[in-house]
Amino acid sequence: MRQYTWLARSKPILLLLIAWGLSYAGDLAAFTAASVYAYRAGGAGLVAVLGLLKALPGAFLVPLVTSGSDRTRRERLLIATVVPRVLLLGVAAAAMTGGGQGLLVVVLVGVEGGVASAFRQIQAALLPWLARTPDELTSANSAASVLQSAAMVGGPAIAAGLLAAGAAQAAMLVSCGLVAVAAVLLAGVRPLSSEAPVRAAGRLKQLKLDMVAGFNAGVRQRDAVALFVPAAAQTFGRGVLNVLTVVIALELFDLGSAAVGWLTALLGVGGLLVGPLAVLFVRGKRVARSFAAGVAGWGVPMILLGFAHGAYWPYLTFGVIGVANVFDDVGVYSSLQQVIPPRLMGRALGVRRGLLLLSMGLGSAVTPWLIDAWGARGTLIATGLLLVALAAAFLPRLTAIDGKISAPGPDLALLRQVSFFHPLPFAIVEHLTSELQSATYEPGDVIIRDGEPGERFYIIAEGRARASKDGEQLREMGAGESFGEIALLRRTPRTATVTAMSRLEDPRP
Repeated sequence: MRQYTWLARSKPILLLLIAWGLSYAGDLAAFTAASVYAYRAGGAGLVAVLGLLKALPGAFLVPLVTSGSDRTRRERLLIATVVPRVLLLGVAAAAMTGGGQGLLVVVLVGVEGGVASAFRQIQAALLPWLARTPDELTSANSAASVLQSAAMVGGPAIAAGLLAAGAAQAAMLVSCGLVAVAAVLLAGVRPLSSEAPVRAAGRLKQLKLDMVAGFNAGVRQRDAVALFVPAAAQTFGRGVLNVLTVVIALELFDLGSAAVGWLTALLGVGGLLVGPLAVLFVRGKRVARSFAAGVAGWGVPMILLGFAHGAYWPYLTFGVIGVANVFDDVGVYSSLQQVIPPRLMGRALGVRRGLLLLSMGLGSAVTPWLIDAWGARGTLIATGLLLVALAAAFLPRLTAIDGKISAPGPDLALLRQVSFFHPLPFAIVEHLTSELQSATYEPGDVIIRDGEPGERFYIIAEGRARASKDGEQLREMGAGESFGEIALLRRTPRTATVTAMSRLEDPRP
């Protein structure tokens, strides 16, 4: 747990993560309450409509909502998505007062769920502007995944407790309250810095540009492909498992209807128990490969379950899948945040999430046909093999990604030694490293001269230099020290002459 102690000192990240947990718990509680209400109002068919409305509209709503996240303040965009959800859930709770409102409740909760899918993507785009180092990013993503697991247990459990008393409307009101609290917490999120807003080119034209830019950055580019294809297979498998969970509980293992709820909860319990350990493993040179392990960790239990017959196997394998989901989630977001340029992060994650939701919907849609063709066990085995095969196929590329993002390079470490760069968010410092240029000076070379205009800021990587004015020495400087900022910040001529005392190397932005 020591890996999370820094979160207590980072109020914006802490508020953002708690808001995420409450928001997700509220969404799941609302879906649980609406499912029961819909079943009572229209049977299994209306419940299926609810599932479709949660997945398919989200595939289109998420890219639309996130399309502007790179042109506006992301923390404000989060609030702008959460507040309408509060209203939708409040109206859904009011609609439950009268009878014959099943379809209206399903539509309201389904749309709310589609908008809710944007939260994690905007949050992931915002985190690089709150964290200072790659390890802080990974720790924050790990904490977000743990809170997601807790919400997967807590949200449905809260709804189940109220539903047991026959209070579907109360469960919906509590869901509304959880999301409302999340909106209040988001008001306290203040980034360390943010990009300057970019002017839009016109609504339709800008939307098209956003979709193309998001697709290219989040799906099409070489590194993004390796992070997208296995993820699409995993969400496809999630869609398959959503349908098969009922078949597993009622037909394959004869566990009873209550087991459907317990198996679903175990997905959250597994992640909740092991999630805090993820931050110890998903770091350094194991970030993208942890994502591959998470995808394979979905596949292997499904294969085993296809061959197993003991009543305890479903509980064991669903718990393992919950653990794998944490490594999958932390690994892929921590990789994407360093592979995708910060200026494109929101659009890229939004388009990517929309396609993944389509993949999940496809998995659910084709499962009945797969069961008819191969049987439930054959479907489990085939889906598991697909996940393992794709994780293995993309492992070399994911290993290469780890090699690029594994640890702060010498340029990033050098910038962090400069005191006024230290408070800057990781996104800005990472961008500055791409602007560094290297130069070498021999002893006696004049680097900057008093009275001349200033165009560059200097950081010494190796060697020593001396600053002087009117022939009088002011100070000596060594590795990690910097000079030249006064002329740039104040737009004045150089205030001193700096001369190399030994061979000097200087990366300079």
